[in-house]
Amino acid sequence: MSAISRLLISCVLFPAAQCLAAAPPSAPPNRSVPLCTGLTIVTAVSQPEGDYESIKRIGSSDGGVMHLKYSNEVPVASPAGGAPIVRKLLLDRAIHLADLRAAKLYLQQFATNIPSDVPGTTSIGVSSAVLSALKSEGEAEVGVFAVPPAIPGSAKIPADPKVHPNVFDYYETYKLSRVERSPVMVPVIVNDVKTELPAIHATGKSDFYGYKAEFFFLDDESNPLSLKFRLGIGAGRPKGQPGADRDTLQVVKIAYACGDSQSGPSRLERQLMETGKADVYDIYFSFNSDQVREESEPTLREIFEVLRRHPDWKLGISGHTDNIASDSFNLDLSTRRAAAVKNALVTSFGVNGGRLATSGYGKSRPVDTNDTEEGRARNRRVELVRQD
Repeated sequence: MSAISRLLISCVLFPAAQCLAAAPPSAPPNRSVPLCTGLTIVTAVSQPEGDYESIKRIGSSDGGVMHLKYSNEVPVASPAGGAPIVRKLLLDRAIHLADLRAAKLYLQQFATNIPSDVPGTTSIGVSSAVLSALKSEGEAEVGVFAVPPAIPGSAKIPADPKVHPNVFDYYETYKLSRVERSPVMVPVIVNDVKTELPAIHATGKSDFYGYKAEFFFLDDESNPLSLKFRLGIGAGRPKGQPGADRDTLQVVKIAYACGDSQSGPSRLERQLMETGKADVYDIYFSFNSDQVREESEPTLREIFEVLRRHPDWKLGISGHTDNIASDSFNLDLSTRRAAAVKNALVTSFGVNGGRLATSGYGKSRPVDTNDTEEGRARNRRVELVRQD
């Protein structure tokens, strides 16, 4: 007997008050991710200095093409041997809707030497046709790219197959086979809530040097996102030594507001109304810095709108980090990040600073394990608390 059936029976047998108390607090989380304007996908890459995040956001759509904004801030070694230098990368990518349905090439790389429009490819996952083949036949072929690193000042590699070298000279075909008969669950923060998304797990070898790969594609043929992958497994290591894979991806956060009512309260506002607090994961900071990235603007604007609609509210803003780096570093960083959020609300949106109090807790209040990238991503957060 299902939990819902048991609940319905208890509603008949017991008084209404007991029935309401036994009811689940909310519906199960949505296990699909709509492909719409504003969809934001955040991936994390782990390294000794800390995790850095890349952000992909769907922008406008016109003429059968969706426009993707890609933002990455990668820490690289300083020539002087000091603290790492953060290299910023901002790119555009065109995604053709026809390719989302049928393309067999997955252009997973983002670099300055790759054209913004490469017809015949997908960018944030595979096509519906590839996922459908994995589900119905248990196998599929997909081409993934190994474009050489960009050289400063070099031109883009053309997407014209008649000119060589071109982008299509650098893909390799992986012959994938589905691993489990049922979807496996992948933990991801979806709209600020820890969620498990169903994924089709597939592995295979490439036809280029025979390196192995594995993928976890969202089990949603309308939007088969790549949630995790490892490409060229072991290819990044010196001969005879353990080392990194050639390319990896780990989605840690997804946010969207598709179909949300413009007249009613937002998700953030409802949380503050009902529980008095909200963990916010889509305020983004530069690597090991209190600099607020521009991709945070929609969330900052939402906080401003909440405060505008509730002029009697005051908010506490607290910063939290993962456990990488020292206690003192994380405490200082979290304090500065909370102050940076307040400063952005005051200077960019005109919020009265007297309505905002800030604090930092560093790594002292984790909400998840620090042993995984997705766990650390949950711990790196801004918490809002009503202070009526």
